[in-house]
Amino acid sequence: MDNFYKKLKEFGQVKINQPLARYTTFQIGGPAKFLIIVSDKEKLVGLLNWLRSGGQEYLMVGGGSNLLLPDEELDLVAIRLQTSDFRLQTSNIYAEAGVSLAQIVNLATQNSLTGMEWAAGVPGTVGGAVRGNAGAFGESVSDSLVSVEVYRNGEILEISNQDCEFGYRESIFKHSDDIVLSAKFKLRLGDKAEVMKKVQENISYRFGRFPAYACAGSFFKNLPLAVWPGDKKDLPEKFLQVGKIGVAWLIDQCGLKGYTVGGAKVSDEHANFIINFNHATQADVLAVVEHVKSEVYNKYEIELEEEVQIVE
Repeated sequence: MDNFYKKLKEFGQVKINQPLARYTTFQIGGPAKFLIIVSDKEKLVGLLNWLRSGGQEYLMVGGGSNLLLPDEELDLVAIRLQTSDFRLQTSNIYAEAGVSLAQIVNLATQNSLTGMEWAAGVPGTVGGAVRGNAGAFGESVSDSLVSVEVYRNGEILEISNQDCEFGYRESIFKHSDDIVLSAKFKLRLGDKAEVMKKVQENISYRFGRFPAYACAGSFFKNLPLAVWPGDKKDLPEKFLQVGKIGVAWLIDQCGLKGYTVGGAKVSDEHANFIINFNHATQADVLAVVEHVKSEVYNKYEIELEEEVQIVE
């Protein structure tokens, strides 16, 4: 173990038996045998090469904003990426995977660039946002992303937007071992006052509507209209306009706001948020999840799909 620990230290700051709960927005997660905080892209590549050559299991934690971890000890290396290089390239923004979305929004706003206002108030990092094709207010990462630099089987590749196979909260990265290293976004020149106004409106909307408890944001993916088994006239008009069914509405129609197991419950403010309000365990959250899925299926014969990455 001493040799392994010493080798890890060549790539970043290492912590032993570190509880991962403090590194996730859910505030749930047991200790990792090793946690390494990496702040350099080249060192991350070296670390990944070394871990893979030895068959060592690892877990990318990133910003921890879309992740539900087990309470038990994880016998692996957890990697928290804190790379920080981001910069303007004419109307493009280049950002390493560890950069927060907030930093991208701020840079775009200060330079009168429009296209990232949707991300105002969204937690997490560029790497996680690309992986999950994060989005809000009808827009998403894939709308402005030009290319992604990835680590794939020991190689560093640059792949196009099209090759990312983006879908609603989906990408090729959710179904491969690729690791996002950096991304490039193409934005448009806009009116600075208008960009700032939209950013502030989105932040105000989020913090006035979403619960002030530890959580992972929207837990389930919204659904295409095609899955609705009944008359579409029974749906709220806004669903018909955007072409999707809001899962929060389905859960609310089942009377599940406030449903509680242990320290986890369906938020009273937003039914698609499962919150950790009192030292919840992963088991508490999963029990709430299964009950919600069962009730929605029993009422509507619609299967919900998790948006949050669950590690069991």
